Amino acid sequence: MSTATSHRVWVAALLAVALVGCASRPAPDFGGRWKPVNHFAAVPDEIPLQKTYVYYPSPMDGTLKTMLERWSQDSQMPLSYLHPSDFTLHQAVAQIHTTSVQDAVAQLSSAYSAQGVSVTVENGQIVVRAATPAASSASMSGETAPSSEAAQAEAAHVAGVAP
Repeated sequence: MSTATSHRVWVAALLAVALVGCASRPAPDFGGRWKPVNHFAAVPDEIPLQKTYVYYPSPMDGTLKTMLERWSQDSQMPLSYLHPSDFTLHQAVAQIHTTSVQDAVAQLSSAYSAQGVSVTVENGQIVVRAATPAASSASMSGETAPSSEAAQAEAAHVAGVAP
């Protein structure tokens, strides 16, 4: 078989394959109502560029200190945990869902008041300490000066001042 004949066979084979490809069925006609993909809304939707942090308890937290550490890290606020104990989260804490750190710590203080826990925001940090009756009455009467030497040392620690 000569080279001219072999080329003709190859050309004939390619032509046959091309014709078979063109003989396939056309794409089905999809019926129904179509919506245009590229369209503009009648009114604009607001898209916040910076999401507001939401203070809430996560089931993964487990304890008060762990939850406050997460809040502290997420909101870039230091945490000063001065209470000698940690506490498990309970149902009253599950109701907390707010964007205000002041509101969140107020709800935590209320939820853990029976355990003698006070959670506040002081000098830009979250502070957890044992609630004392003197501190409770001072905060209700509007007093701000600590009365005992231990309270003064704690206030200096919270403020970041060495005693």
